[in-house]
Amino acid sequence: CWLNDKPGAPSVVLPGKTVNRLYRVIVVLLAVFGFLAGSALGWGVLYYGGSNPVNLFLALSLLVIIPFLLTFFSFVLNILPQGKRRSGKTGERLMKVIRGTGAFFSHIGLVDKAHSEAVLNGISTFYRRSSIYNKLLRWFVSFPLQIRAFTFHLGIFTALLLRGIVQDVAFGWQTTLNVNSHDIYRLVYSISRPWRLWFPPPSVSQIEGSRIILKNGISGLDNSNLTVWWTFLWLAVLVYGVLPRLFLVLYTFIRRQIALFHLQFRDSKSRQLLLMMKTPGVEASGAESGRDKTVRSDPGFVPLPVESLMVFTVLIPFSRKDLLDKTSWETSFYRQWGASLDELIPVTLDDEEDAAILNSISKKKTGDSGLILVFEGWRPYTAAAGLYADYVRSLIPGDSFFSVALAGRPGKNFKMEEKDKETFSQWRRNLPGAVSSGACDFIEITEWNDG
Repeated sequence: CWLNDKPGAPSVVLPGKTVNRLYRVIVVLLAVFGFLAGSALGWGVLYYGGSNPVNLFLALSLLVIIPFLLTFFSFVLNILPQGKRRSGKTGERLMKVIRGTGAFFSHIGLVDKAHSEAVLNGISTFYRRSSIYNKLLRWFVSFPLQIRAFTFHLGIFTALLLRGIVQDVAFGWQTTLNVNSHDIYRLVYSISRPWRLWFPPPSVSQIEGSRIILKNGISGLDNSNLTVWWTFLWLAVLVYGVLPRLFLVLYTFIRRQIALFHLQFRDSKSRQLLLMMKTPGVEASGAESGRDKTVRSDPGFVPLPVESLMVFTVLIPFSRKDLLDKTSWETSFYRQWGASLDELIPVTLDDEEDAAILNSISKKKTGDSGLILVFEGWRPYTAAAGLYADYVRSLIPGDSFFSVALAGRPGKNFKMEEKDKETFSQWRRNLPGAVSSGACDFIEITEWNDG
């Protein structure tokens, strides 16, 4: 960054950069932990004392069947559509845990205070903007978890190979059920379907030769029948554990990159940042030619032609309870255009807090419906209001009717007082130039029922 290259520029710990580094560290730690855990499990299950062979069913259950079921469950969760967001209370509790963890790490000296605060600020910002980053968050969390699961299965596979290479591991099976060798062979034959053309499964005679009967012990069993299961077991771990998890790692990585590619910074905060990074043009002539291109003259309110039977949705600032009179809106729409009211929706005029509301509206809007956004015209115009109007306009279809209504002071509904004439004019001049995603006109609300 050019700012950091300037002499005497202060060293700033950036939240985004710090969180990104922390994310990479977490991925590496999870990968190492997964590999060690898988290696320990594989090495421990194959412990062989010389007189007691490894229980085949136990090893098959712990190293193949249970991990495969977890892999299948993880695959289903990853391909299912994303559900609803967690409740606000759950998110607040999670943020308290994260803040407490950061404070603890800072207290014991694991991280310095500046980096701890940077991480907390980055996560807090991400949480506040979760409605925008919701899809991206899913894959950023899923990817390191899949990495951990993949290295876990890789650890099992590595332990099986090393244990069989450096030691003579014997396997045996026993059961109290009424099961014979042919039944076990059919099970093994089905499991080994992916590789049996290249690595044949144990035969019926080998299966019978590895059956352990407690009163007879293993002294009379052929060692070749006891060790034949090693190849079958590591192949099962490879096919039903390592390869499926590798597929899930690649799948979550691709989905994460797709989510990044489709991430659109159309919210007002991102656009404000973009405007701040743009270098303003300054002319010595004193003329404001650049400004004249975006500022309109004060045309006044012009009644807009509205198709009959159009249905309107109206977005009203939360603070204007006096404008939430459904009867007045219905009367005004019907008398002015023969239109009807769909719903009145209070909004905060902040695209992050209103994201869920705006997204639901965008899915319902068609060319036969209209959207009216209400601003308080007696208040000074702000760039944030223009960015919000542009964002709302970008969410609805281009053929949908979109207009802005300026409200007067509380208790005056849409009547403009003489002292507010200049601020109303500022709104009508500046707002249309800020909405680059489509047309933005003003609509006059008359026939209001004052009760």
